[in-house]
Amino acid sequence: MALNVPVRDDILRSWQRCVVAGLRPDRFEVPYQPDFDDDGPLRWAAAPILDQVADELEGSGVGLLLTDGRGQIVDRRAADTGILTRLDHIELAPGFLYGESLIGTNAIGTAIAQQASSVVTGTEHFADALTSMACAATPVTDGAGEMIGVVDLTCTAADFNPLLLPFAKRAAREIGHRLREGVNPRRLPAGGWLSLTDAERAVAHLAAQGLSSRVVAARMGLSQPMVRSHLRRVFRKLGVRSQVELARVIEQGAARARTMAAVDDTRQRIERDLHDGLQQRLVTLGLQVRAAEASVPPAAEELKWELARVADGLTDVLRDVREISRGIHPAILSERGLEPAVKALTRRSPVPVDLTVRVAGRLPDRVELGAYYIVSEALANVAKHANAQVVIVCVEAGRGVLNLSVRDDGVGGADPDGSGLTGLRERAEALGGTLKLTSPPGLGTSVDVWLPAAAR
Repeated sequence: MALNVPVRDDILRSWQRCVVAGLRPDRFEVPYQPDFDDDGPLRWAAAPILDQVADELEGSGVGLLLTDGRGQIVDRRAADTGILTRLDHIELAPGFLYGESLIGTNAIGTAIAQQASSVVTGTEHFADALTSMACAATPVTDGAGEMIGVVDLTCTAADFNPLLLPFAKRAAREIGHRLREGVNPRRLPAGGWLSLTDAERAVAHLAAQGLSSRVVAARMGLSQPMVRSHLRRVFRKLGVRSQVELARVIEQGAARARTMAAVDDTRQRIERDLHDGLQQRLVTLGLQVRAAEASVPPAAEELKWELARVADGLTDVLRDVREISRGIHPAILSERGLEPAVKALTRRSPVPVDLTVRVAGRLPDRVELGAYYIVSEALANVAKHANAQVVIVCVEAGRGVLNLSVRDDGVGGADPDGSGLTGLRERAEALGGTLKLTSPPGLGTSVDVWLPAAAR
């Protein structure tokens, strides 16, 4: 800590707080707590922003960190081994606490203490162990304007650039915006194919073929460090540890998708055969019987009655065939889209439905069909097992994701491994989506599904 040069007022005030807290420059002990919220709203809102900023900082020798409101680090991004080694050396890693009153003046802790952005370089640090480093940090605020975290950029003092603070401010602003959008982050799926960006999916598919990062980089027009960075995020999000495991996961997903596609194609063919064949024949027979009934003389009243009974029976059969055909592959879905098809489903539900649909335009055929059957099967499960008074159905599409929610006020306690729910989960996963079941006994059942759904 050098006192023979002019010291900024904010740094001087921070040093004074450190002295009051009983800290010493020659002592540097960073507290560690193994339990931290790495899957909460802050982490959810920050993940895609951190991915983007980390890509922009690739090769710069700068570490990117996210902390909670106490200064405990919940996420860290650094593609370069040099800066990773330095961050590890000063224990700037997930789980460690960088509060100002714990380790002295530093951008994270000082930003929290003064509730404003902070830049600390070289000897401005209170602890001698940090004087070779430089950092810029800015608070993240939630919808209520409360500070709930900090975005920090750290590098060596020799590599410091004043532009790091604007980088940190932009990231914090975008994270805060996502938090204030009003989306409940804990309802969103954690991990899985739905969490991958387009670039990460492309890298995953090429890597699963056994291609090296050099070949993948050449094919995609990216640098090798960028490809390795994408691949690390793919491994983390999918919970795999090697390209062999990645290939297995991709093949399993592809096999489910092929199976589901074959089933849907068969359904569509059967529906077409019923509509163009059996239904047309029943209509023709019905008309012929009605014509025969009309031609019977008044004296043959009994024959006339029998023909009328046959005609009514054919009408009932035709109605049943149409109902079966609609359940196999709904024509309204192909002709008019998801919203009218779901509305028709809810009208036929024996349990009253409170429906909300927000889908602008048409989605890919497979997605629309999968969403229709998921809602259909979920409503059937409610009618069979829930003993519910009402069911709330919400279908919303936005930002490339289709969210389906079916919630009832019934008895709850649904078996997650039951055949009905297993089928729903398999269909969602075959489309690259995720299903979440919540069914506490006595408190109803909630089925939430997320599907990737780019508009046509």
